[in-house]
Amino acid sequence: MAWSSTAPLGSVSVKANRSILGDNTSYIETTMGNSVVGTNTNTTRDHFWNVGSNEDGRHRFINSPAFTVGGLPTDPVIGSGMDGVLYLKTTNSRAEWFHRNSSGIYQAVPSFLSGSIAVPSTSTYNNIIAVPANVYGQVAMYTTALGKFSGVTAHFRSNGTIVETWGLTQSDDSTSANVPLKFASGSDATTLFIKVRRSDASSATWNYRITYRAF
Repeated sequence: MAWSSTAPLGSVSVKANRSILGDNTSYIETTMGNSVVGTNTNTTRDHFWNVGSNEDGRHRFINSPAFTVGGLPTDPVIGSGMDGVLYLKTTNSRAEWFHRNSSGIYQAVPSFLSGSIAVPSTSTYNNIIAVPANVYGQVAMYTTALGKFSGVTAHFRSNGTIVETWGLTQSDDSTSANVPLKFASGSDATTLFIKVRRSDASSATWNYRITYRAF
């Protein structure tokens, strides 16, 4: 069903215009989202339209292509009279949400990496996983292999070639001053791989969850 941009037509009768206007109404309802509450398919529209007085004019969710100009990722300008803009942009090969206001641009939703790694050595750093250049973020690692829950957190930042990571010191239990893991920073940071080694903890497999945002 197509939209008729010129309606009603002055060159035809009221009867002929009736079907044109009816088609336009159906087009609006379908493309704006007249599916009932609870509909969940890949063709369900973002808005509620002629669904119910509590729903009409509101969003179900937001579908959005990554914002580009000329085929290249960029950032949209803020419209006149507007205070900000929320948009998707492809960064580090992923489409992520960004927010722009008068103060600047901020990646609203962080990217993430997860998995597990064995940490057997106290003298050699182990590669956890590589992060993109020019990002910053947090690392959360945990294990139950030491006979109790043990967790370590850290924060990091990368430039064009290396990532430095700084652990937030915390005992692996309530009675010990042991620091389970040490992260690579300074001269120990040589690549974009976040690196870790054992400090005082026994050899174990650790789970990791890494979140990061673009600078």
